[in-house]
Amino acid sequence: MRCALLLALLLPSLASATAEAEAGMRIDTARSLAGFSVRAAWVKRIDGRFAHIEGVIRPEARAGQFVLEVRIASGSVLMGRESHEEWARSADFFDTEHHPWIEYRAAAVPSRLLAEGGPIDGVLTLRGISRSVSFDLLPAACARPGIDCPVQARGEVDRSQFGMHARRLFVSDRVKLSFDIQLRRDAASDHS
Repeated sequence: MRCALLLALLLPSLASATAEAEAGMRIDTARSLAGFSVRAAWVKRIDGRFAHIEGVIRPEARAGQFVLEVRIASGSVLMGRESHEEWARSADFFDTEHHPWIEYRAAAVPSRLLAEGGPIDGVLTLRGISRSVSFDLLPAACARPGIDCPVQARGEVDRSQFGMHARRLFVSDRVKLSFDIQLRRDAASDHS
């Protein structure tokens, strides 16, 4: 009986979030965050974030699945020190002059993961190099993930896999990535 009552309360909210995702949603650039951290000298953690993140979630042909496309302006990196920002933009790290965008694309993602959380597999393109990368979507903290609360994803990559070999003695190879994504209706779907 309790399960039936819980389902009766949750299903309309989950259906609403799924229906909105199926209509097509854009990442709300102003309310979304993309960040990273690396270890320096194996002890100190250096954090950074990006001021510009954009993208879309749109339905797949197969019901109950979506495509996620995210683009981050690599030159929009912000860190605690200007010298760190300059290094992050340099050819040693993001090489923003030659590679202005960091991109992630995942297809056939089950819509239920927006609420339940779980692994999401896709392709990350960084410095012109594309690699398969898995992120963990965290369970949603609200009934309409992406609308009423951020969709949160966490993951790690080895920077050497993307051609970043500089300062290996002082900066760890492992880079932790985090995303807190808020969505808004796709303007194109508003006119259909």
